[in-house]
Amino acid sequence: MIAEKQDRRVKRTKALMRDALMELMEEKPFSEITAKDITAKADLNRATFYLHYNNVFGVLDELENQVVEDFAKILEGAKIRQDEAWEYPLIGHICDYIVENLKLCRCLLLNPKSDSLTGKLTAVMKQKGIQVRQEMGVQLESHKADYIHQFIACGAMGMVKQWLLEGMPLSKKEMVELAEKMIRPIFQLLLPA
Repeated sequence: MIAEKQDRRVKRTKALMRDALMELMEEKPFSEITAKDITAKADLNRATFYLHYNNVFGVLDELENQVVEDFAKILEGAKIRQDEAWEYPLIGHICDYIVENLKLCRCLLLNPKSDSLTGKLTAVMKQKGIQVRQEMGVQLESHKADYIHQFIACGAMGMVKQWLLEGMPLSKKEMVELAEKMIRPIFQLLLPA
């Protein structure tokens, strides 16, 4: 019972620090945020911060990993098949996630340091692509597949960043339809008929 109480306390403390970092990232560049800033915003002492993290990048990494894990679950649930319309539901789920986690997505995707997040998301997409091609028995030169995955990841991230920067002027339906039109021909390179 004591261990469970401590575990809940640790989760709560870390959540306070992650929330504080997100709030601070709305106020100033990540490069200017210190452990002292986070603990002041979370109303915790610095010793508590260093009990859980080595530096501010550790908190950022935890936030990024949360998004990557959630994104991997969305991809895992996607049923990607040749000659079937799978793009619309998948892109719709991703847009829903962004809307439901707007503060988190804004702070991470509009962060100048978001290249590490892009790399992590690209790795998840690449793994899903390999899995789908293996299930379908599709062979593709891995070097070419890497370029295609990178193109898809950077293009998708660019679209989402633009959507967030502009205050999301396109509806979810408009975003999904636009993304689907662009993504379908690209995926044909990964999953030729």
